[in-house]
Amino acid sequence: MYHLYQTDALVLGGEPSGEGSRRLTLFTRELGLLSAVATSVREERSKLRYGLQDFSYTTVSLVRGRERWRVTNAALMQNLAEVFRDFSEARELFARIAKLLRRLLHGEEKNEPLFRAVRESFAYLERNQSASLIAQIEVVLVLRILSLLGYLAPRKEFEVFLVEPLSWNAELFGHTAHLRSLALSEINRSLRETHL
Repeated sequence: MYHLYQTDALVLGGEPSGEGSRRLTLFTRELGLLSAVATSVREERSKLRYGLQDFSYTTVSLVRGRERWRVTNAALMQNLAEVFRDFSEARELFARIAKLLRRLLHGEEKNEPLFRAVRESFAYLERNQSASLIAQIEVVLVLRILSLLGYLAPRKEFEVFLVEPLSWNAELFGHTAHLRSLALSEINRSLRETHL
């Protein structure tokens, strides 16, 4: 008998698999990053298709088979591509963050603070849809991702961005202006040192 797992997930992307199915990369709250197959999801009659589109925030039900995860149900909470339909910079930011997560996360390992950081950054951006915020949000979010995964050396200057829980607000972004070049330098150094 298979155990059914239910968790919130961000659909980072996917590719066709077989006839009508799709292999998805999901960043989940409870299980971390995983690959799962959604059977027949590309068919028009599929009830799963709307909950599993790229850049969706959804609740998924998963079953672990012998060799892979399989999605058995999906309930869409929010389609970020639709939320940011007229805000291409936000969609591009999500694509870059999805690529970074796929690059840095290996194996299935729960990391709820990381999931929360990604989710809350886009919730803040949804409330404050401003192109001028994109670069600031990206710097703070990437610093948090690298820190939470152990790729960023501790620095006193970045403490304001790395506290738990972080308040995503205008005051936070007031600090990014004078630390931006230092932050970018540290981000680039950390990414080079990952060798990934």
